[in-house]
Amino acid sequence: MSPSQLFARPLLIYDDKCYSCTQFARAASALSRGWIRTAGHYYSQEAKAAALAAFPQGYDPTNMFWLINSRGAFGARTGLPRVAREIVAGWFKGGKNADQFAPVCEYTQEMSCYTPTNVFRRLATMLSHGASFTFARG
Repeated sequence: MSPSQLFARPLLIYDDKCYSCTQFARAASALSRGWIRTAGHYYSQEAKAAALAAFPQGYDPTNMFWLINSRGAFGARTGLPRVAREIVAGWFKGGKNADQFAPVCEYTQEMSCYTPTNVFRRLATMLSHGASFTFARG
């Protein structure tokens, strides 16, 4: 099966060790009425399988969030417009996925991404970095 068929419904891969990243993924899934599937970089087998299908061998996708759809994989700044587009698409196509965000790790005040300062740093990094890998049509 080609990557464009595997990702007919978009998949948002996020840092599941980060509280603010998890909240971002939850919001994207909820706003799209479940159209956007979600998977964490570290604790999800679906994300690991998607990484093998979507990224070049040896590439480490864990440095940003990724939206993978039928056209390709789009990370951070490059992925934000696509997340917005898939949210709108979900208003019409949604209701197909009941993502369950099981707490895979305990978020505490000591975690690096939990403080407002570090949330701002992650946001700034997300807006300044981006990458994309497009799929060949086939």
